[in-house]
Amino acid sequence: MAISSATPARFSATSGSLKAMMLLLSFMEGAAVMIAELVGAKMLAPVHGSSLHVWGAIIGVSLTALTAGYFLGGILSHRRQRRAILYWAMTLAAFLIAAMPALANALMFAFEDMGAVPAVLLLALLLLFLPLLCLGAASPLIIGIISERIEHAGRAAGTVYAVSTTGGILATFLCGFYFIPEYGLTATAQTTGLVLMVLPLGLLLGRGHVPALALPILALLLMAPEPLPSRPSPVQVLYQSEGLLGQLIVADVPMGRQRTDRILFVNRMAQTWVNTETGQPVWDYYRYLKSVASALPEGARALLLGLGGGILARELQAIGFQVDGVELDARIARIAETYFHLQPKGELHVDDGRHFLRTTDRQYDLVIFDVFKAEIPPPHLLTLEAFREARQLLAPGGFLVINFNGFLEGELGYPGRSILKTLEAAGLTVHILPTPGEEDARNNIFIATPDARDFATVRAPLSIDGRQAALPDLFLDTALIDRNAAALLVDDRPILDKLNLKAAAIWRKAYTDNFTKRLVAAGIPLFE
Repeated sequence: MAISSATPARFSATSGSLKAMMLLLSFMEGAAVMIAELVGAKMLAPVHGSSLHVWGAIIGVSLTALTAGYFLGGILSHRRQRRAILYWAMTLAAFLIAAMPALANALMFAFEDMGAVPAVLLLALLLLFLPLLCLGAASPLIIGIISERIEHAGRAAGTVYAVSTTGGILATFLCGFYFIPEYGLTATAQTTGLVLMVLPLGLLLGRGHVPALALPILALLLMAPEPLPSRPSPVQVLYQSEGLLGQLIVADVPMGRQRTDRILFVNRMAQTWVNTETGQPVWDYYRYLKSVASALPEGARALLLGLGGGILARELQAIGFQVDGVELDARIARIAETYFHLQPKGELHVDDGRHFLRTTDRQYDLVIFDVFKAEIPPPHLLTLEAFREARQLLAPGGFLVINFNGFLEGELGYPGRSILKTLEAAGLTVHILPTPGEEDARNNIFIATPDARDFATVRAPLSIDGRQAALPDLFLDTALIDRNAAALLVDDRPILDKLNLKAAAIWRKAYTDNFTKRLVAAGIPLFE
């Protein structure tokens, strides 16, 4: 009797220890899934942006891989060697996560001749499918291991998925708000892989699976830093940062023998661009916007949604405006002051532009929407409801200005025509002022006024090829634009990302060819 009573006690202690270890693996699995998804999406951003189709591909591939993993793990959970299978699955997933930076750098330009959506889908599959398949298989394997009898399966499943989800929640916050901004994508992926590998690898070695040692050795080899370039890079990176809101780089880029320009890149798309010798912006649209704004008197108050490097704020201050800026990314606000010498004469708000429109009680003479995040304008800021909210903030005689890409014709111009249609639906009279160049190289400036307004007289006349030009002479004839071939943009149907996909891809490809590849060749990695 003494022997039989002691045996269950020993079994109970072993079972409790095993269960605790399995739940720890479950916690780590949930954390690794979310880190892999976040890191994978951010690795794609420097070449493919961070638009809705990128996140759609990441989420779709992730769910597909996890579904396949759940199904496979359920089948394998009845095998006698299910513990070894679990340890191998998690060790392999850990290796693949640690290898993600090397794989992403090797493949990122491999599919650039495909369309934007196929390329992103293929890259997401190659980066995420196998590690998430392995991690997905872990949960049913763990449930099978800790379920001593069939009637315990429900409780075991609930506990495992609760623990796994808790790991995912904590990892999302820690990774998104601390590890990625502080240490970058490469260190986050590699550290996650190595930490995830320790426990299952140790358990494999304890069972005599010595070949598993090949995975950490190979992972360490892939982490070896690349040799430094033999010559110093002609591009001087002044600032680089990864974060949930995108990758930021400020770089001084030689544009020829006698000229160097300073550029703020957001996900490798130029957001602000100035000549370092003159301090003047390179893009024409700043001059055009400044001239439009100068139809208002000195001392006018402007609200700038989308601060960027602060060049437009600086230009408006130069003609006597008080400018309040709204910028979602606090890093960009600091960059504007540190690297582009903005000296604010109004207030800078780190906030979402739409939220600010809804909550401010101030009135403005001018509200400017310059809200590109890389090549992507936020859909929620360019809707009928947003324009109506902005109109409510206008002082008598005030008006709105929207900076948008230069397309108006054909399929590529559908988003621009939709902006026009939506502004008019908000009860505004609209003029369109294009900057010089073909559609793919210009900006369209939409000027929207509650009442009729004359822009013939301005305080900062626009000079073109050395000759002064009257703004009304440059306006497009909006009567020739077909509103029927356009959409009404509303909050309930945020389709601007989809409508703008092809136009954005043209801009993205131009920057990839002219800058992203050039910076990589100069020894500047795609991501930290």
